[in-house]
Amino acid sequence: MSLFEVTKHRIVAVKFWGQGKHREAANEYWEAFKASPSPTHELRYDTLHGYTSMLRKEQTNPEFVVSDNDMDNMRKIFEDKHELRLFRLEAALTLGINHYSRSERHKCEDVFDRAVTIGERKPKNAKQEKVEQKQMVLIIEGKQHMKPMKEIMEDVLKDCKDNLIALNRNTKGSITFEPELMPDGTISQPARKTHRMPIGPGGTVLTEDEINNLIDVGGIHCDFCKRKGTKLFKCARCRREFYCSKECQRKQWTEKDHKVYCRKEGEFKPGDLVQIARLKNKPELNNRIVCVLGRNTTAEGRYNTQMVGGVKGEGIMSFSADNLNHLRPFDCRR
Repeated sequence: MSLFEVTKHRIVAVKFWGQGKHREAANEYWEAFKASPSPTHELRYDTLHGYTSMLRKEQTNPEFVVSDNDMDNMRKIFEDKHELRLFRLEAALTLGINHYSRSERHKCEDVFDRAVTIGERKPKNAKQEKVEQKQMVLIIEGKQHMKPMKEIMEDVLKDCKDNLIALNRNTKGSITFEPELMPDGTISQPARKTHRMPIGPGGTVLTEDEINNLIDVGGIHCDFCKRKGTKLFKCARCRREFYCSKECQRKQWTEKDHKVYCRKEGEFKPGDLVQIARLKNKPELNNRIVCVLGRNTTAEGRYNTQMVGGVKGEGIMSFSADNLNHLRPFDCRR
């Protein structure tokens, strides 16, 4: 752990980036971050940002793949209660964006929601408040700038808030990614998302709004009475339904049939609408919504599915449970 090691890895990272070796550059930034001589060293944030900004560019750089190790690195920082808030928020922003790119909308929502809670807390004591006033180095377009940790944290917190809002505000659009200057001089553009579900004759009888309600992460109002601006509670089983009171929870369970549609994580039943996700061999199928027909009796852990409106027996596709995402419970469609 020394400034020499930090500087060495940072120099190599910039060199690899210039050569188009983005995976190697990301690895060097991570090694530089781990070598930081102290949690508050002035280069520590810029070093982490060098790494995280590359992980967030996967959307516009298909040759760069965010690995499970990358996700674990971000998760460890975010979950570390002893880590400084700025670094936890930076890791959360990166985690959320990559959960979204993997079609894990509810994991994305959970990370951003927790990040906002962490960021909005007041400093625990005078010592923490003083630490968060410490100046950090930022390299912007090759020039070094100094900025208080608290000010940087407020910028990252705003990105987390904006992305959390975007999850419900624009279901068919993209999450609000940070636009960044790419090496070729262009501004990065976010990936577009659609539900890709046939509507009308031969397709689903659901309306566009009803489909969007199922894709949204929820949490903007009570799912029974539609009340906004009050504290909401999640269904303890599915964690995708929201209530403002025990009474609304009871009525949603009995009157709106949440008891029929409530599913725990990894549970699928015939008739469920689910979203295909994380396919690497056929990525063009990702984000499509299909209907579960039942378990595949010849392959453990797999389910047979079919596009809504498909002819019985035709177009049946089998997927691992790991490649199927729950939507919100069907009683949330209205």
